[in-house]
Amino acid sequence: MSKTVIVAPLNWGLGHATRSITVINSLIAAGCKVIIASDGNSLNVLKKQFPFLHSEVLPSYSPVYPTTGNMAWAMLKQAPKMLLNIRNEQSVIRKIALKYKSEIIISDNRYGCFTDFTKNIFLSHQLMIQASESLQFLQPSINRLHAKYINRFHECWIPDVGQGFKLSGVLSVNKYIKIPQFNCGLLSTFQFSNISNDSKFDLVAILSGPEPQRTIFEGMIIEQLTKIRCRSLLIRGKISDPNEIPDRGMVQFKNYVTAEESVKYLSTTTLVIARSGYSTIMDLAQLGVKALLIPTPGQTEQEYLASYLDDNKIFMMQTQNNLDIQKAIEMKLNFSALKTENNILLQQNLNRILQT
Repeated sequence: MSKTVIVAPLNWGLGHATRSITVINSLIAAGCKVIIASDGNSLNVLKKQFPFLHSEVLPSYSPVYPTTGNMAWAMLKQAPKMLLNIRNEQSVIRKIALKYKSEIIISDNRYGCFTDFTKNIFLSHQLMIQASESLQFLQPSINRLHAKYINRFHECWIPDVGQGFKLSGVLSVNKYIKIPQFNCGLLSTFQFSNISNDSKFDLVAILSGPEPQRTIFEGMIIEQLTKIRCRSLLIRGKISDPNEIPDRGMVQFKNYVTAEESVKYLSTTTLVIARSGYSTIMDLAQLGVKALLIPTPGQTEQEYLASYLDDNKIFMMQTQNNLDIQKAIEMKLNFSALKTENNILLQQNLNRILQT
């Protein structure tokens, strides 16, 4: 008998939504009725990808990001608002689950998306929050609280491999989590995509993440690319903006492209510039392209991941303040990239919960 499953990704950058595409496709293939629940750009992306599915709006976390200053302190000050949102989210998701007679909820980093009458799965790679240097003394307390919220679910799924090199490093280990944990493999929209050996672009910059840092980063990239003679494409991450930027010399612009479209712009020789969000990293690893990772300033998770992968000579890291695209082009051969194989961990997890 088919089951009704709610997939509820966080709207905090586009990564939670894009990696949910793989989960949703697998559920549809298994004959499930899938309900999408999210807000903002994440919901818009999934509605465009799956216009035939029912969708529902969840309360927005609406984080405010500082232009300068300490990101960790800014998030800490917004904690009361976010805790209130989690309570509101619980109320809304309960109504949605009752409306559709749902049996399973897969929540990608939404701490309030569970009920007492569904099977509740929390999907996240970031189980161990990395505190900034000024907040290191609070890290044990932060992660105990983090685990407390995750432990309200039945299972925790980690989008990483079970054996071999782990893209998530120490982020996916939290000793305070007591519920069963399962690896579900890399969740990439490029799971069945192959790139060619020939592309019309030597460099592709993919922008994402919160404002105002997205716009600041974009300005820096445009300034440098217009001075470098290489065939470049800047994908701006502007989903709803109808105004395209005209080409500037050898630099072309697109506001937004789907995963399927983006593959045709990449090749084995293309250098990708991107934020070091985990979903982006999973996509890069799935495609096997070389990349320069630039963490969003103040986002400790992105800073850790970029540094970790640079130390392992997989992807390059530069800070935003020291962005040097010409240097990255010259150094790209020193980094190996990473090509993962398709794995069946997600399917094994889905088979298990759909048969119970």
